Amino acid sequence: MYTKLKLTIPLLFLLTSFLTACGTRAKFVAPEIEPPTDLIPGYVPEGFKLISGFELPGELTSLLFSTEDGSSFLGRRVRGIPFFKMKGPAGNVIQGIYYQGKDHRLLITKSYFPNGDMDQWLKEYDAAQPEHCGCECDNLPYLDARLFQERINKLQEIRTIDGIRVVIFQGPQAWTAFFVRGDYLLSVESGLSLKENLKIVASLLKG
Repeated sequence: MYTKLKLTIPLLFLLTSFLTACGTRAKFVAPEIEPPTDLIPGYVPEGFKLISGFELPGELTSLLFSTEDGSSFLGRRVRGIPFFKMKGPAGNVIQGIYYQGKDHRLLITKSYFPNGDMDQWLKEYDAAQPEHCGCECDNLPYLDARLFQERINKLQEIRTIDGIRVVIFQGPQAWTAFFVRGDYLLSVESGLSLKENLKIVASLLKG
């Protein structure tokens, strides 16, 4: 069952950017669970509705993409990219909740990260960045894992909110904020403004 899940589960957090670049709007698909109550923020932007909870393995091998017309295709493994490494740094299960607004999605996730902190997370993130293999495929930009990774997420800044360090990334379609709360790494991702994202972060830190 777990192996089947790993082979068929969609790539949620990179999916929107990838399919937008191909001119196709992505559809959110994921194995559903009851929404984890500890992920429900005290602040939710107006117009957003809680759709479902979801659960994903912390490590994936193959990826299934799904489009709004119901078609799907198996995604290519891009050499060297640590899929979901950012949201599940210890390879643990990733649980989350999914909100839908008129024009944007909001994803909030958590993954067990005992005794972890953002210094450790940043160190692991830096160490996980792919390098050129020195082979002929490096001459093909669309297969260069480093260029693909930079297109998806770029580190913008590190802030402190209520004494907690928050690492902020910006991608083509969304802001993503990462922080540690207790024994868990949390992330807040949406296409809303950074200000709105950080309001959600602040409400989760107060919860």
